[in-house]
Amino acid sequence: MRGYCSIVACFMLLVGCQVTDKQAVALIDRAEQLCSEMPDSALSIMQSVNADLIRDDLNRARYRLVYSEVLYHNYIDSDCDTLTRPMAEYYMDSGRHAERARALYQHALVLQRQGQDFLAEAMVMLLEAERSLEHSDDMRLRGLINRTKGDIYGDGCLFVNALASYEVAKECFDALGLEYHSASVVYDMGGTLIQLREFERAEQMLLEALDYGVAADNRNFICAVLHELLDLSIYLDDYAKCRAYLEAFVTYDAMLYGQSHKLAMEAMLLSHEGDKQEALRLLDSAAAAEDVEWADLEYARYIVYRNSGDAAQALRWQEMSKRAQDKLMIEVLEQPVLNVQIDMLRSSLEAKQREGELVRQRNMIIYMVIAIVALVVAYLVWRYLRRKNEAIANYVDTISELKHTLDTLPRQMATSINSLYRDRFSELNELCDIYYDHNGSSRHKNMVFNKLNDTIDAIKSDSSRLLQLEKAVDEYRGGLMSSLRRLLPKLSERDYRVALYSFAGFSNRAIALFIDSDPVAVSKIKYNIKHKMRNTEAKETEMLIAALSEK
Repeated sequence: MRGYCSIVACFMLLVGCQVTDKQAVALIDRAEQLCSEMPDSALSIMQSVNADLIRDDLNRARYRLVYSEVLYHNYIDSDCDTLTRPMAEYYMDSGRHAERARALYQHALVLQRQGQDFLAEAMVMLLEAERSLEHSDDMRLRGLINRTKGDIYGDGCLFVNALASYEVAKECFDALGLEYHSASVVYDMGGTLIQLREFERAEQMLLEALDYGVAADNRNFICAVLHELLDLSIYLDDYAKCRAYLEAFVTYDAMLYGQSHKLAMEAMLLSHEGDKQEALRLLDSAAAAEDVEWADLEYARYIVYRNSGDAAQALRWQEMSKRAQDKLMIEVLEQPVLNVQIDMLRSSLEAKQREGELVRQRNMIIYMVIAIVALVVAYLVWRYLRRKNEAIANYVDTISELKHTLDTLPRQMATSINSLYRDRFSELNELCDIYYDHNGSSRHKNMVFNKLNDTIDAIKSDSSRLLQLEKAVDEYRGGLMSSLRRLLPKLSERDYRVALYSFAGFSNRAIALFIDSDPVAVSKIKYNIKHKMRNTEAKETEMLIAALSEK
């Protein structure tokens, strides 16, 4: 009873898991559909899913994938990879290329937010995601991946790589007509070109981005672009443009962030225009701002004092600014080169993937060997059973022939043979009938088959009955066996037995059964005996040959 209850409990648990997974999958599918258009609704749905009740590995991975995308569309950033890392590990070895690309991209975003130490790993995830996109046509995701690649290359000071990735991203977004994404990449390209000191091209890109921001009335975007243009105008010592960009913040009501940076730029402009005191006052205000950037302020004070002719103070702030820049440069140099880190991680990942592939190949070979062995065993069992059935059928036919033989022999000889073998023939007949009774088990049939073989072996080795059979043949068939032994004394006992059974009226099949051979071999033995008989000139020769030729 306890075992029955365990079985029922396991069955209910299995059914319960299937129902739970089915319900969870339905919710996940619904959230995935709403993710981009109604991200807040998708978030509510995902928060209602109890992840602990999801049993299937694929469903757990999809839950994490959709949840991470829902958070992304709701602008909820995280630098904790507890959600995305298990998902990435699952999809890394998955052949579901579209989902793999999405999952690795989401994990890369989290790694990117974790800081400098994780940029190389984030780039490897992006490269793997891009490789998965070779099997799909998701151009939007390809653009997002390349834009993020550009950001990471830029953080690692690989500006040429960054620019190349941004260009690929722009091509994707332009092809899809995604204006905001395309304009954002143009903005990123402008900032990267500033780092590459390609100022003319940088200005062209940033002005193109500004035009989009103004047309779309996107004040956040306008604010970001104007900050880059302010830096560019200072690099170019173009204070007229600097004034125009400062006024543009007011014109477009775009001063949403970066107050300290804007005040520093304005202070440098005022010092150039000769208003040192107002410039210093603005720098003091910038130092009190919440988003203060001390490197900007130190460089701005150097420019203000330089423009106002105060060489001593200018030199002092130039040294402070230089120390800050040197410190930043040392920090960059102390970091392992990003592309070296990426190569090392990719080599490690490729080695792991090769190892996994070898394991899969080994397992496949093992499964194939097991399958082949199972097929061979099944074939051997089938052949064995077929041979058994053929042997039984042969036994049944032979017994029928034996009965027919007894009916066609002379009465006295038939009576003699019947008395000799009645018990054995009856036993064979009964065993054959039992074997063909399909109600018996396989084990029972094997026992019957073995008993049949034992009975036939007993007939083969029963020398006393053979002697009596030979006496009967001599008595009722004119001494055929005695004549044969006298004329051909060098025959083998096997030859004599074939002749004896033949003289007794048994068919070639019956004889083959009793000498453990086949009818063809029996015919050959008879032929050889008759050939040897023809080489003798005895008067019994024709009689013996005729007796051997009887069927």
